Amino acid sequence: MTTTSAVSSTTIDAAGVPLAARVAEAPGDPRALIVAIHGGTYDSEYFHVGADSLLALAPEHGYTVVAIDRPGYGGSATVPAERLGFDEQSTLLSAAVDALRTQYDLPTVLVGHSIGGMLALLTATKTAEAPAGVEISGLGELWQPGIREMWGGLRGDAPAIALPAEAHAGVMFGPDGSFTPAHVARDAELLRPMPMPELCDVVDWAHRLPAVGASVAAPVQVTFAEHDKIWRSDDEARAALARHFTAGPIDVRVMSGVGHSIELHSCAREYTLAQLDFVERSIS
Repeated sequence: MTTTSAVSSTTIDAAGVPLAARVAEAPGDPRALIVAIHGGTYDSEYFHVGADSLLALAPEHGYTVVAIDRPGYGGSATVPAERLGFDEQSTLLSAAVDALRTQYDLPTVLVGHSIGGMLALLTATKTAEAPAGVEISGLGELWQPGIREMWGGLRGDAPAIALPAEAHAGVMFGPDGSFTPAHVARDAELLRPMPMPELCDVVDWAHRLPAVGASVAAPVQVTFAEHDKIWRSDDEARAALARHFTAGPIDVRVMSGVGHSIELHSCAREYTLAQLDFVERSIS
């Protein structure tokens, strides 16, 4: 899988804390800025895995993308441990979004995957100006049976946990035929240790969700993966998540035939184009 877009590296001053990021600039006069926030066990390269990825396609459609390495990952791995929980991460990310909005002076949409989706929602409640929209995937409220208990059992005193590549792929992918061996190999290349503070917070996500959902005024689009092995995606699960978003409009969708990490499946282009369609509707 090759990448066609020109992507550069940058550093964002997030209230005095440097955060690394990948940037893909739209040619001409871009219509919006997309700030992409990756999930756990990945860094910002998750959004740059091929010609169908967000960093490749968005500039072709007139949007500039900045994919941030979250605190504890990639070029932002040196952020101190005490700033790696959800509250501190979202504070830093909101400062980064505010700085980017000042730099680009464009309508801004947040895109988040999994833990990055949780943090995108938290970030949207803290930015100086509400984003034009928030598009998220890979999260819910109702866990698949036993998964929350499994994650909870991994909590401990270690600074981070490193998951074996085969076990990781077994959770991130959908049914046979929805991905290729190249996607599995790429998942292994992208795999990063997960900081312990965010693992502790993700286990308690469902307790935080009601207050978060009620505080997000921006339009939200949630995409459930039909075969997500972490979160339930049935009618009850989708309704359970949607009911919390009382401050602004919410659109809950299901992507058929895929697992948790939608962008690493063969339908990645279809999903990325759906994200960009949401961006366009958010800024129109």
